[in-house]
Amino acid sequence: MPENFCTQVGKEHYAGKYDNVPRFVSYFCQIELIRKFKPDNVLEIGIGNKTVVNYLRQAGVQVTSCDFDEALGPDHVGDIRALPFSNASYDVVSACEVIEHIPWDDVDLALSEIHRVSRKYVLMSIPYYSAGFELIIKLPLINKIFKTPFIRLYLIIPYFFMPAKFDGQHYWEMGRRNFSKKKIRAALGKYFTIHREVKPLFNNYRYFFVMEKKPQVPSEANESAQHRYGENIIAGA
Repeated sequence: MPENFCTQVGKEHYAGKYDNVPRFVSYFCQIELIRKFKPDNVLEIGIGNKTVVNYLRQAGVQVTSCDFDEALGPDHVGDIRALPFSNASYDVVSACEVIEHIPWDDVDLALSEIHRVSRKYVLMSIPYYSAGFELIIKLPLINKIFKTPFIRLYLIIPYFFMPAKFDGQHYWEMGRRNFSKKKIRAALGKYFTIHREVKPLFNNYRYFFVMEKKPQVPSEANESAQHRYGENIIAGA
């Protein structure tokens, strides 16, 4: 495990005012996107207050949890840059609101690890530092004509002029200066095919990427990982 392994927030962070309506909408979005994969098993990296893990387990989904904070009670304690799992272990790897907690220089390594342990699909959400508005139109005729309960119109404007600055938790966020959506897509696209991008209802700050593992990727990422953390970790031994 990396030498700079540390807990950024305590367990008490996930109590009290942590949960709100937009966050529960984000939970719902994450759960629904995972269930649409119809996986045999799921790896959840970054468990927070276990809302998603517990819901999926109640729904009959086999979920393994992994977090770097032992106090949260994950199934496995591990760093996203050196996951303690064998290659192609999970149908779906979900890492929501996690990747921004490591420096950008380590993101490629983390993505290579997610790619390694995933059998096929990956779900990620990333904070989107932005402003915008959203309009929901719900009428009986909409459901009959469009086969959807509502029509949704929204506009999001990223704060591209605001620099990324470590705030004790996030090293960077999509939408800030030098972290455009295009840059994030390019980083993800090295390892995964992006099938969908989803912004949850009433929540401009969450942005989901629904992805499929590419069969082959450049080898330098694994070579770098082996150099930094040891071949036994990368092999999942």
